[in-house]
Amino acid sequence: MNTITVISGTNRPNSYTRLVAQEYAKMLMDSGVEVKLLSLEELPNDFIASDLYGNRSETVETIISEFINNVNKFVFVVPEYNGSYPGIVKLFLDAIPPRMWNSKKASIVGVSTGQAGNLRGQEHLTGVLNYLKVNVHFNKPKLSLVDRLFNEDKQTLNDDTRKRLAESVSQLVEF
Repeated sequence: MNTITVISGTNRPNSYTRLVAQEYAKMLMDSGVEVKLLSLEELPNDFIASDLYGNRSETVETIISEFINNVNKFVFVVPEYNGSYPGIVKLFLDAIPPRMWNSKKASIVGVSTGQAGNLRGQEHLTGVLNYLKVNVHFNKPKLSLVDRLFNEDKQTLNDDTRKRLAESVSQLVEF
């Protein structure tokens, strides 16, 4: 259980959130950690009908088996949606039995095209994760103006942002 799952917390295609999650996952791999990257884009389109209230699709069963069951640390990269985090993240958490989160650890990276880097969303998600008995790390990077944090290729985070995330990666590995 030394694997860390990085969760791109939106089902919006071609998002900055996914790019940040990919960069964070790469940084973890470079530090010698086994990493799995889960984008919530992979959830079924009918997720709310197919995987809540006792229902379980084969797709989500596979996701839980691969990305949740035998993992003890998570990174949630969550964009700001209406002053909080995306509903798809809450639905994902609700679809998984609470016991599967018990005593695990998480880090949260906030992403926003605005000024606050999803500060409120990070706090809301921290409350839900704490309720699920997940220990959330204190260092929660907030990436404000995320659309300006990438180099000209639009695929690589700039050096300053990479340094901020590297600190989070190092702390998460030790956490």
